[in-house]
Amino acid sequence: MLETTSRKQGIAIEAPAKVNLTLRVLGPRKDGYHDLESVVAAVSLFDALEFEPAPDVRLACEGLAVPNGDENLVMKAARRLAEECGCRKGAHIRLKKSIPPGRGFGGGSSDAAAAMVGLNALWDTGMSRKELACLGASIGSDVPLFLGSPVCVIRGRGEFVEPAAGACAWRLVLAWPDFGLSTADVYAAYDRLGAPRAARPPATEILRRLARPVRDAAQFLINDLEPAADVVRGRRTDVRAILRQAGAHAVGMTGSGSAYFALADTESDAKRLVQKTRAAGTQACVATIVAGAEEQKEVPQ
Repeated sequence: MLETTSRKQGIAIEAPAKVNLTLRVLGPRKDGYHDLESVVAAVSLFDALEFEPAPDVRLACEGLAVPNGDENLVMKAARRLAEECGCRKGAHIRLKKSIPPGRGFGGGSSDAAAAMVGLNALWDTGMSRKELACLGASIGSDVPLFLGSPVCVIRGRGEFVEPAAGACAWRLVLAWPDFGLSTADVYAAYDRLGAPRAARPPATEILRRLARPVRDAAQFLINDLEPAADVVRGRRTDVRAILRQAGAHAVGMTGSGSAYFALADTESDAKRLVQKTRAAGTQACVATIVAGAEEQKEVPQ
């Protein structure tokens, strides 16, 4: 995951989206965050980043609209890495945005992780993935998970990442409405509603059970934030209902919404779900869990 490609003028890298196969909220923390336990998978919906040497750090964005100033997590990652390493080098960074922001796919955090990996290589800072993950935790809670295994269990506010294996043969249908949800608003609604009372197995046990066929895995795709996200969503598009009406048997919400995913046993099942979901007016695509091998590629120009 986060493989770099060497180009004549610099480095390129793809930043994947993620889905939370399960998400359990364990309780509030003194720092204002919540402790979590979540089974997360990186999936094949990508942003693309390119890095070229330059006197200063600049970001140009295309595709889906996102800020290109210092509020963008890519810029925060670049500034933080330079500060940590005492690096005075610059880079012109090009971000092609395909992961819809504000949907729970973690695109901004993935971009930040990719920026650290790409600039670490471009600037030859020599930091390890473990060191980059520690640095990434100061930028965003989801950043460390993109610097590890494609399937993992995250704990704390997201800074503790345990590699895991499983479920790689599935096809996933990613579906999202034309609006995002504020993570802060969803957690505030969660706190008002109170914690779920239903007990559930620990994440490691859920991972084992998720290795079953889709129909059997459906009962374990639980996200504690979904009732709160429903409150914040109000009367707007119900993506879960659309996926179920399209014939999906295993549906889950990722992050704090507003996106959902459905598991499919075969490529044809996934394509059929996408077709029906799009016909209902909701954006959707087929994805898989990404490969985990790290490698450096030379691409002729």
